[in-house]
This record gives sequence, C-alpha cells and structure tokens, in this order.
Amino acid sequence: MSGAVEKVTMAKVAEKAGVSKATVSRAIGGSMLIGEDVRLHVESIAKELGYVRRSQKRHAERSILTIKLVLPPAKERSTQLFYNFMTLTEGLREGLLPSVANLIVETSSDKYQPFPHKKGGEVDGFVFAFHRPSGRVLSEIKERGAPCVVLNRMVRGVRHVISDHQDAMKQLAGHLAERDVSGDCCYIYYGGFGDLTRARLNGFSEGCLEYGIDFDPSADQSKVESPSEITTDHVKALYDRGVRTFVGFNDVVGIILIQQLRSLGLKIPDDVRVTGCDCGPIHEIAHPKLTSVSLSVFELSREVGRSLQSEIVQREKSMNTLLIKGELFIGETT
Repeated sequence: MSGAVEKVTMAKVAEKAGVSKATVSRAIGGSMLIGEDVRLHVESIAKELGYVRRSQKRHAERSILTIKLVLPPAKERSTQLFYNFMTLTEGLREGLLPSVANLIVETSSDKYQPFPHKKGGEVDGFVFAFHRPSGRVLSEIKERGAPCVVLNRMVRGVRHVISDHQDAMKQLAGHLAERDVSGDCCYIYYGGFGDLTRARLNGFSEGCLEYGIDFDPSADQSKVESPSEITTDHVKALYDRGVRTFVGFNDVVGIILIQQLRSLGLKIPDDVRVTGCDCGPIHEIAHPKLTSVSLSVFELSREVGRSLQSEIVQREKSMNTLLIKGELFIGETT
C-alpha cells in the first residue's frame, strides 16, 4: 500500500526558495511588485517541488492591500497643525475601497529604509504625506516595482496628488475684490515650503490682476524665517507702511496676524482685513473666525487611495499630477 503523498504548501516553496510566503504568492500570481528574476526563481522551485496552485479567481472586493503611509520626520511637528491624522487615514481607506487596507504608518528620516527586510515584497504601495522622499528612497521603491504616490508635495517623475494652491489664493483675491479691496495688500509667509509658497503667491498675484486689485508680488510681500518672527513690531511696521489687508500664507500666519493686530488696538475687519489658507485643525481655534480656503486632507488622501487601488488591483495607471480644488470659507476677518 503506497503512502499518502505529502501536500506541497506555499510555505514549503517559500522556505526552499529563501523568500517570504507573501513573495511566493505574488510571484505565482504575477504581481508587478516582484522582479522577473525572483519570479522565475520561485516558479522554478515550485515546479521542482510539485506545487499545485489552487484555482481561485481574485476579486477586488476581497483583496487586502498593505500600504506604507510615511509621515514627515518627527522633528517637523508643525505639520500636525495642517492635518488631522484620523482624517488622513480615513480618506486613504475610503479611496482604497473595495479593497481592505492594511496601513503601516512610519516616519521618514535621512536613514529611512522602505524595505528594511531582505524578504521584502509584502508592501503593495507607498504614500508619502506632506514631505518629499529622497532620491535614494524613490530608487529603491522603483527597483521593487512598488506603486508610490506623494500627497500634497510636488515631485518630478512621481505621481502626486496636491491641493490647487494657486486656485485657492485666486478665490481669496476674488473674495477681497467683492469686499471692495483695491490695493494695500501684503502677502506674509515664512521659509521652508518652497514650491508651495511660490504657488500661493503666484495664485494671489494672478487673482489680483484678474479682479483689479493693485498688487506687486515683488514689493507687496514680507518673509520671515519662522512664525515666531511675526511680532507686534513687524506687523506695526507693515501697518505704518500702509498695509490694510494682511494675506497670510497659511492659517498659522493668519491667526498670529489676528493676535498681533488686535494687540495694537486695531479692529478686524473694520480697520484691517486678514486671510489665511488651508482650514487645518488650528483654524478651529481662531477668533474671530479666519477667512480662509478649505484644502480638504480627506479628499486628498481619498484620491491617493483611489490612485493606488486602480494601479494595484485594476492595473490602470493614473496621471502623474492630480489637483484638488479647495472651497472658500468666509469668516469674520474680511
């Protein structure tokens, strides 16, 4: 009587091939995340051991996608003023539907490793939120063939979903024109935001030109190194220069401007007007309510999730740049 034939499992193929079980699954399933050399090696071992893959039709609604959500370095605590973590993850999960999302949350650093383990391959895709990954990190991800999307930062050659910052500032310019503002504006910002700062300044400048507001982007701006430098003396000097509409680069600047202007005894909006931009968590504590533009993090992360779901499950790539328009919030400061 012949003995029972021992069943060859995926785990045994993985052990013999020297890779993880997830890598075997992806290699045999034809995943784009597995390199050709690894796929051929795994298939060779599977054939040698007599592994028989169970016939199973993959349904998108049953797939579980493992996504690494990489947040800015821990030292950049100020980024938490601009988004709520729960909103970020909720939007990402909704966008990945009907797939179930297994989110691995990490923080970036100079030594960040997207694949810290040799038997990597368990990660289906990456999301870099509110910061730019280094060239080294992007190269490693590209080598593995993993989809990657950057949220709210522009990176050439990499898919990114960002708020339409220019349109947001154009909306503010249009609103100020409706409030009979014709000039005496100053755009106030601080360093460290690069392209985002320029996009917002350009948007406000274009909006002023379109709506007939006298604004010189070179002369009518004031840069400080950090928000702490927006002091009473700084704001008073601008007011004495003739500025009557203070355009904050973001809500952090807008709220500080409100505090400093009120400490000078100026009434808002009777004596001066103030605007911000983004309607992040800090916007909730502003008093009076700051006129701003809501740049929804939920919508951004949902579109990132949809992009990844489309590429990983449906095998369809979306465009490299996706702009999400904001919505004007008219507060009590204009």
